[in-house]
Amino acid sequence: MKDVSTRPRNLCFAVSFVGVVLLILGTFILKTGNSSAMVPGVAAALTVVLLGLLAAGRCAFAYRQAVEETAAAAFRKEHGKNELFDDADETVRMATRANMQYVKYFVPIFTFVLGIGLIIFSFGVWRHWRSLLAFPLAVNPMPLAILSICCAIGTLIAGSYFVGASREAGCRWLRPAGAWLFFSCVLFLGSGVSLFLEYFKKAAAEADITVARVALFMLLVLAVELLLSFVIEFYRPRMPGEDERPLPESRLLALFTEPGGVARNVAASLDYQFGFQVSEVWFYRFLERTVAPLLVMMLVTLWLQTCLVVISTEENGIHERFGRVVSQEALKPGLYFKLPAPFSRINRFPVDHVQELSIGSNHKHGDAQGDAAHDEHQDSADKKKDEKHGARVILWSSSHVDEEMSFIVATTPEAGAGGAGVGQSGRGAPTSVGLIAAHIPLYFKVKNLYDYMYRHRDPGGTLKNIATRELLSFLAGEDFWHVLGAKRFEGGELLERRIQEVADDLNLGIEVVFVGLAGLHPPVAVGSAFDNVVASREQQYEQELKALAYAVSREPLARSESVTMVDQAHAYKQERVSVSEAEAERFGRQLKSYDASPQLFKLDSFLNVLNESGRQTRKYVLTNEQNREVVILNLEKKLRSSLLDLNLDSTK
Repeated sequence: MKDVSTRPRNLCFAVSFVGVVLLILGTFILKTGNSSAMVPGVAAALTVVLLGLLAAGRCAFAYRQAVEETAAAAFRKEHGKNELFDDADETVRMATRANMQYVKYFVPIFTFVLGIGLIIFSFGVWRHWRSLLAFPLAVNPMPLAILSICCAIGTLIAGSYFVGASREAGCRWLRPAGAWLFFSCVLFLGSGVSLFLEYFKKAAAEADITVARVALFMLLVLAVELLLSFVIEFYRPRMPGEDERPLPESRLLALFTEPGGVARNVAASLDYQFGFQVSEVWFYRFLERTVAPLLVMMLVTLWLQTCLVVISTEENGIHERFGRVVSQEALKPGLYFKLPAPFSRINRFPVDHVQELSIGSNHKHGDAQGDAAHDEHQDSADKKKDEKHGARVILWSSSHVDEEMSFIVATTPEAGAGGAGVGQSGRGAPTSVGLIAAHIPLYFKVKNLYDYMYRHRDPGGTLKNIATRELLSFLAGEDFWHVLGAKRFEGGELLERRIQEVADDLNLGIEVVFVGLAGLHPPVAVGSAFDNVVASREQQYEQELKALAYAVSREPLARSESVTMVDQAHAYKQERVSVSEAEAERFGRQLKSYDASPQLFKLDSFLNVLNESGRQTRKYVLTNEQNREVVILNLEKKLRSSLLDLNLDSTK
């Protein structure tokens, strides 16, 4: 008589109840602590619930079949065999047929749907995580971390109990849910560790998402295994009298959950898949005796290789032992020995490598985070975009990089007129403010590796915040035209000094190599209009240069004219003085002549006047003063003489 105990069904409901409790607690930790690592744990707890219900259904059908077979056996014993009841016995076994249909159709469909659901869930969560810019941290992670660890311990105990109970008669279907309980234990433990790291501020920004991604990958592998089990089940050969193995049972989890060791579990898996005792073949036994120790030796050798660390020529290193820094003095290039991982490690960083940091934009140029990812290069899209930007002239009306920030800049009364130099005060208060877009590359090197890697959680982000703050302060105190014009180089040097001073005060451990202000330009939205402003200013500058050229050309002429006028004045002065002296001397001599003979002097003077002044005038001489004759003179000047004018009177 078959055993008709309800214990297997009750155990299946019990494992489903444990899964429900884990699902509730995992959801609470996920929502309260913003734990991304708990997302795969919640999915695993839900899978435990479903597998428990699946096993409960199988046990319920098996229980009904056992009851039915017990009743049929009792009926045959009481009434004996007869032709009528022998034919009816095969047709009325409804519980047996239902059990067979459940195992043959419902279980494979359930396994396939569960695998597809977990795959879709994994890819959906992974895509959602990639779209997030930042992952929130827990407000109070310590209580949630303790709760996660307690859940992990409780799940480990429950999983061990149910896996052990699965070896009882009729309880084999408990094993899939028990194995997933062990997997849930690992996920809850990882979530608790990430919450502990957040509490102690150790890689708080990376621990949670790193554990979450690893756990989600493991969940995806198990989901793919469910689909492979569904496919392999169609082609697996059956042996009469073989032990029933649940289809959703994970072979991968069985390697760590079933007792008897990994090799025995592998052998059982091979026996199940091939349909005969592969583990009894001599070749398999030879591999079991030789390959396993060899693999162990290889793993140990690979583990011991972590004791050797080579620091290249451009790198320095910091030695950590059990999570503590051995010495703040950086290790120089060379070969070093240490304890094997994870007991000791040497963090390397290329200190001689000049790194680039973009201020005012989100364009990717280099990595300044100070971890092992410093060797990563830009992907092909970023490289093509850099080549595109470097191969053509970028105007103000087009974007220089992917995303640019706009900064406030002052405009003083002397805008564009020269004014004081960069960094000088006393130019007057700004009359207005404007916006200027900035894409400024900052180049720096690491000069103190310990300060750079251990005194700051995110040294690259800290340096970018310092540079952005100093850039805001610099632009707010400078004129728009000064920083956009010829004062760029001087402004870059001033900004470099300010950033270096603040970085030294914060013990950032970096050396600023260069800060370039070549990426300053007006906002892209007003770039076209600003071209007109610049064109007008160029025309103004052209007119100023023309005026200066005219002034330069007119200055020698003015000087020559002034010299000529001065010389003429001196000549006039000399002339007037000399003429006056000559006239005075002549007057003295005339006076002596007049005193000697007044009549003769007068006659001489009269004749001189008549000779000099009347040289072009007609003169008429009257010799007889006593003559009464009236003489009529025609003083009109004739244009032309004629014969009538001739005097033919010979007597006269």
